[in-house]
Amino acid sequence: MEKTMVNGLDQTPDAAEWFEKYKGITKQIDEQLLRGLKESGKGLTLGQLQLVVEHRNPFDVPVLRTFTDRLIVKTGKLLSRCFHKPIVVELLPSWFTEDNLKKAAKFNLKPIFLPGEELSRDLKNWMMPPAHFYEWIMRKKIAKDSAILKRGWYLADFSIGVDYADGMQVFPNDPLAPIIERLRQGRKVGKYGQTPMGSRFAIKPQSEWPLVIAELVDNELKIQPYKEKRLERYIEFLAIGNVYDKNRGKFNMWEWFADDFEGSGRLCGGGRGGGGLAGIRSDWADGRNVHIVGRPLVSF
Repeated sequence: MEKTMVNGLDQTPDAAEWFEKYKGITKQIDEQLLRGLKESGKGLTLGQLQLVVEHRNPFDVPVLRTFTDRLIVKTGKLLSRCFHKPIVVELLPSWFTEDNLKKAAKFNLKPIFLPGEELSRDLKNWMMPPAHFYEWIMRKKIAKDSAILKRGWYLADFSIGVDYADGMQVFPNDPLAPIIERLRQGRKVGKYGQTPMGSRFAIKPQSEWPLVIAELVDNELKIQPYKEKRLERYIEFLAIGNVYDKNRGKFNMWEWFADDFEGSGRLCGGGRGGGGLAGIRSDWADGRNVHIVGRPLVSF
């Protein structure tokens, strides 16, 4: 078989023909790359640069066929826009199938991703924590990582709140109401005399909310595996309100958080009249308050 020299190397005719085609393909990609950059007026993302390294057209838009692909891409774009920098989103937890998330949605639980960011600076268009929140961290009244979001996927509670009404208030169409009523009937969760049986108000944060959350996560949804099931930390409540749930901080009610305050206290906040997302104070760690609610959060 006659050999042909290509770039100083002996090649068979088939290899030489392939090499010419390869040069044509790369030339076409280079032309598309230059045209795409000119039209977009922007640089390349890390993903697009990877495509260039692989000699692929970085301006080809992939078809997102799966539920997983769509959720990851949508979440990444949202977080990158809100944090004003590229945010890489991890793969979904194994429990996050379409069927399981539909079951969770019946309890107003939706998937969110939080990056491992410390909220210690002003972010454009964000409602940030008040100054005394950072003072509490410095004075060791709350945990030193209280301003840090823990990276990962979560199921967060998107239930619509309600304004305080003399202790008789109930979240509209609250899917937790049957669980709470069942626990109260079994004398596992208490209330004040005027508190409706299915209301998530007047539930103690330290001793009773864990029972409600366990009933939801372990018995109703049977979620496995997960890292934690608990109330939201204040910094999570704040981030969810800024990024995902614009109803947070819009009602005349307060919310319990998972943050301990000086051992015997617990953070609460979020009331419209107290600063909304930026409103925060401490209360007794196991107090029964008719104007404070809780939200379950599951981390993965």
